[in-house]
Amino acid sequence: MQHIIASGIDPRGPFNAATCRLSKVETWITSTGMGGDGWGRVKPFLFVRLTQSDGLCGWGEAFVLPCRETAVAEMIHALAAALSDLEDITPWTMRDHVARIADKHRGLDFSAATSALEMALWDITGKRKGKPLYEMLGGARRRDIPVYANIWSETQWQATDLARRATALKAQGYTAVKVHPLLSHDLEQAVAAVATVRAASGPDMHLMVDMDAKGDEASGVAFADMVAPFAPYWLEEPLDGAAINALAAVSRATPLRVVTGERQFGLPHFEGVLRARAAQILNPDIAGLGGILDMLDLAHMADAQGVAVSPHCWNSMTVAASAMMHVCAAIPNAEMAEIYPEYLAHGARFASVGFRLNSAHATVSCAPGLGVDVDVTALQACAAVFKKSDLERTGERV
Repeated sequence: MQHIIASGIDPRGPFNAATCRLSKVETWITSTGMGGDGWGRVKPFLFVRLTQSDGLCGWGEAFVLPCRETAVAEMIHALAAALSDLEDITPWTMRDHVARIADKHRGLDFSAATSALEMALWDITGKRKGKPLYEMLGGARRRDIPVYANIWSETQWQATDLARRATALKAQGYTAVKVHPLLSHDLEQAVAAVATVRAASGPDMHLMVDMDAKGDEASGVAFADMVAPFAPYWLEEPLDGAAINALAAVSRATPLRVVTGERQFGLPHFEGVLRARAAQILNPDIAGLGGILDMLDLAHMADAQGVAVSPHCWNSMTVAASAMMHVCAAIPNAEMAEIYPEYLAHGARFASVGFRLNSAHATVSCAPGLGVDVDVTALQACAAVFKKSDLERTGERV
């Protein structure tokens, strides 16, 4: 497809950088643990550091699901080896080369690997030019990004738990929260849980409701009707986003704004969603869609139809979250950015981030690149798996 650069930046070599190849790729998979506030478990995260031949380094992060972390890391190393022959590697040259490698056989894990690599290249690009990522993407339309807190837990799903958590987050200054009422409830119980959270958090709280793709067309419409009196800010994933026609039927049947995209990857899927007018908000994962260039293209296509973009970020609140904030600052149709409050303290153990969070908003940093500073020694202490590949251009690659 013809690439659309929403920001107006030149898609072919705008930086006039000296020729630089990849010389080293390192990946870390962090161990699991409990969140700083004890609400939920902190999942493993996958980080990548790329080093170019002039010694400049950049950080990226891949979206990973359970039991796939090592596989995605291996993809990152294999792709980096394939890219190491490029004499001048940029986000654009990488995107073209990866497209040839994929030959239209992409998948979510492959897209997560390319997302991490491209993110790291953007970090390098910003550092090389001494500019924050949002400037590389065309400039900030705003630097204060509205955020919402995701109330996610693997154990605390009852209505009273959700209400207690929403109340605590409101006391911390959050003005928007997202709940997952169908994780342990049937339809009627889930509606009751939404009612409980709304009563506890008050009418001024933006309340997102996520169905976690637990329904079908009929249950999606029924649930939307039942929760409408509690004024949800949006209705997320009433069913799997791959079922575009059914999703479009739900979207037509309810006045609530429908959100989809976190389970999907690549622009062709989202082009289909937009053609069908199946959602009012798209939420592909910032570290899983395929890359920041894809996110820019998607934002441009969505904006042309009045559709917003709210990047999903079930990743650490460090590298990927910083990339999310920069993208939200640069695109014209950004919705709220996603925060996992229980991940914040965990990430602070090994990284300072590219944004300042005050609960209701995140102010994006003007530091070069992503604005992230990673303490590698501290990250190593948190890592369950570490791998380094030196990408020598002569001799055997490790």
